[in-house]
Amino acid sequence: MGRYLDRARPFLGRDTSGFLDGGRYALIHTRSLEFDDLRPYVRGDDVRDIDWKASARSGDVLIKRFVSERHHKILVVADAGRNMLGESPTGERKYTVAANVIGSVGLVTLRRSDEIGMVFGDARGCLDIRLRRGETHVEYLLSHFHDHIRKRPGRSDVVTQLEWVAEHYRRPHLLVVVSDEPEVDDRLADVLTRIRARHDVLWAMVADHPAADDADDALGQDVVGGATVLSGAELGPQVVAAYVESERLRREELSEFMTSHAIPHALITGSSGIREGLVWLTGVYARAG
Repeated sequence: MGRYLDRARPFLGRDTSGFLDGGRYALIHTRSLEFDDLRPYVRGDDVRDIDWKASARSGDVLIKRFVSERHHKILVVADAGRNMLGESPTGERKYTVAANVIGSVGLVTLRRSDEIGMVFGDARGCLDIRLRRGETHVEYLLSHFHDHIRKRPGRSDVVTQLEWVAEHYRRPHLLVVVSDEPEVDDRLADVLTRIRARHDVLWAMVADHPAADDADDALGQDVVGGATVLSGAELGPQVVAAYVESERLRREELSEFMTSHAIPHALITGSSGIREGLVWLTGVYARAG
């Protein structure tokens, strides 16, 4: 493994079975005759795939799973702008969490032999790395993401990357968007309407460290504009409480917006939450198939 993939692996774990099974463009719709493993029966499975002998031994109804013959085309759409220089709630830089999310998605593709590419950048434009397979290619994606972040990135604007995809990717892909929490506005609504007409979308959002809380007694700095952010102690409990409530309402609005556009989404507060977030996202995707 390359160094960036090695960093991501502990947060996904070694068991990647079940990720991305199902879905509109899923490989589970066609199969080879090569047996893979067994899993519990769920309502809607083809009863012809039940392994009766294994079921009798285990006491549970088990389904045979087969190696897929066709593969997903996965396009990561990543914010590599200044927003990602900020801290997540765990104290990690958001770009570190984002890179581990991208690496984890890449690790899932290795077992399945899926193709993966990436569109990333900031408000100034996009870099487009075309789809390929393999460990070396995933490491290549991650190294270029890190290189961009280290070279004084521009203002974050993930809509710029989404508009590029809407314009240049005509064939259906599974898009995995990795960014912080986007601002809900007409531009975002317009591009998502266009994208959802052609692609499936999963959105992994890296959470911001709270700007203020009651336990915070240190000054902060806005990574976008450079302004000083007052501590919770200086702002006082009433201001902090109002901020916390406004953040709750903002996140509620964002979640409702994503749901209205049929986009599974997960808020990831740090690298330790990546597996849980991806399990949720890919589970929703599989059930939608």
